[in-house]
Amino acid sequence: MFYLKLASQNIRKSLQNFSPFLLATIVMFAMTFILSNIAFSKSLNQLRGAASVKMMMLAGLVIIIFFSVIIVSYSYRFLLKQRTKEFGLYNILGLNKSQIAMIAFWELVITFIVTLLVGLLSGLILSQFLYLSFVNLIGGNYFVLKVSTSAIWLTMVAFALIFSLLMIFALVTVRRNSAISLLKDSGRSEREPRGRLIISLISLAMIGTAYYLAFSVKGPLEALMKFAFAVVLVIIGTYLLYIGVTIFVLKRQKANKNYYYQPNHFITTSSMLYRMKTNAVGLANITILVTMTFVTLATSVALYVGSQKIIQEQFPQNTSISLFGTDIEKNKQTLMTVAHENRLDLSQFKPFTTFTAMNVFSVDQQHHAKFPSPVVTVNDFATITFVTREDMLKLGTQLPELKDNQVLIFNQLGQRDVQTIDWYGEKLTVKKASVELKNFPYSAAIFDTFVMIVKDDQTLDKLSTLYAKSGDRSGGGQGVTYEGEISYNYITRVMLDLPEDKQAALAKKANGTLTLSTEKETRQEMLAFTGGFLFIGFILGLTFILGAALIIYYKQISEGAEDKRSYRILQEIGLTKKEVKQSIDSQVLIVFFMPIVVSVIHFAVAFLMISKLIKLFGITDINMIAIVSVLTIAAISIIYYLIYRKTSKIYYRIVER
Repeated sequence: MFYLKLASQNIRKSLQNFSPFLLATIVMFAMTFILSNIAFSKSLNQLRGAASVKMMMLAGLVIIIFFSVIIVSYSYRFLLKQRTKEFGLYNILGLNKSQIAMIAFWELVITFIVTLLVGLLSGLILSQFLYLSFVNLIGGNYFVLKVSTSAIWLTMVAFALIFSLLMIFALVTVRRNSAISLLKDSGRSEREPRGRLIISLISLAMIGTAYYLAFSVKGPLEALMKFAFAVVLVIIGTYLLYIGVTIFVLKRQKANKNYYYQPNHFITTSSMLYRMKTNAVGLANITILVTMTFVTLATSVALYVGSQKIIQEQFPQNTSISLFGTDIEKNKQTLMTVAHENRLDLSQFKPFTTFTAMNVFSVDQQHHAKFPSPVVTVNDFATITFVTREDMLKLGTQLPELKDNQVLIFNQLGQRDVQTIDWYGEKLTVKKASVELKNFPYSAAIFDTFVMIVKDDQTLDKLSTLYAKSGDRSGGGQGVTYEGEISYNYITRVMLDLPEDKQAALAKKANGTLTLSTEKETRQEMLAFTGGFLFIGFILGLTFILGAALIIYYKQISEGAEDKRSYRILQEIGLTKKEVKQSIDSQVLIVFFMPIVVSVIHFAVAFLMISKLIKLFGITDINMIAIVSVLTIAAISIIYYLIYRKTSKIYYRIVER
């Protein structure tokens, strides 16, 4: 009971020191509980796309717990560093190390209970609010969030384990130091860091390699394969950048006597050398967290915004009926039967026949493309949709006349300058036409996508048969698809009266597959995915920027305490307060804005990969992605500046005392 009482008194009397740590634990507990409560709630099953949303929630939960360990541990280790003198004084007054550890144990128990109560209460309130925002985001209609007991237990167990880790930190700190070392810990002098040429070269090599990968990536699949490796290189390289390159540059400045032996440069360079030695890892953490905030928010917002345009492009009309089979005429007859039996307005019915091939589409220097391609490269894969000129005329696109061996090629995504084609032995000539396709659905694909227009159904059937017989079918399948695009704004499902068994019978009769999709349903499914992605991105972005803010706050306090004595000595040897303040301002600006500048550079290069990765979801509007990225950087930079203004006042207050 004595130790419990002493621990509670310590927290009350040192609340200023404990409050940042308490804030970190409560916020991370609440964030973890919010995600787990929504992920495990039965309410989630009432929403469209619940399975994919839950998967994203669980992935986000793993990331949140991982960063909870990092942020809470960082906060507690900073708290321990502030309290080393206090622990040393306990030892001198007669308490042994086990008794000091017992005090630390009860302090953590009290903190855990406060975290549990406040975090759970705030988490319950915020999870209700954020769930409503999430449901509104995805266009759902079930607004009641049922509290999950599994989420409560999961969060409690996770943070019990985190606090157990903190107890280990406390035990190690107390047991590895004597009373004298504990008393002197915070006042230990630091040697000037050595120049780190090898570390600097490794850092530049790793970041340079990651940047090269970003610049050299040509397609989304290549970006997917290289992105994780590039991220690891950038993270390690960033740590080495602050540990090695910054100190190396400062040492070179110090070696330059004409530069170094000037009052402002002398003070700034000397102080920065020691500051970078002790705070390099903290600055690297801030840089990585801010960069991750940029990437997470920009990607999730771009995906959400861009998905709306995809739906519009995929549905020129609001309903699509497709019949996939091997006989064009039979497909047409079956689909027309469906239209008649469901009393569809045929004036609104816009049918067309296609077949799709996914293949390597490489063009040589003579502007000739051969299928199958003699050279197979990932970046040359393309999706090619074949359609007849007659059907495109029905859809509203005016096209020139075509001969038997002539085709027109339209680029939906990607560019190919091709003049002649060898399609599995069939020689084709590409005719030029400067028109835009009307009312033809956009093919959302990972690869470049093209529309190849042929003369008539006989040519289409011939090319399809050649493709099917070749055995070179990596994506298109055999046969053709007969599709009908219908505009019915007053109903959501035009085949509502057609039973599933009848659909199956018609499909079997046509020796194919009958499918129906509507713009409304597809939009709802897409919203469920992209809305969930945006929600997770917002939570993770908030966590990353919070982690960066906490590290910045701790860094300002620790640097203020370390610099206080140095600046007092400088004033005693003749520097004016104005000169001291100028020196402080220059250092704070350099140290504080270095992470945001490096983060912007990292993200600018990462954008080359991100813009290609988003193509995996069918989003190809680079201008939209760029605008979203710029707005994200601007918003986060403003938040970062506000954090700087707030925390720099704390630093100045400490130094000026």
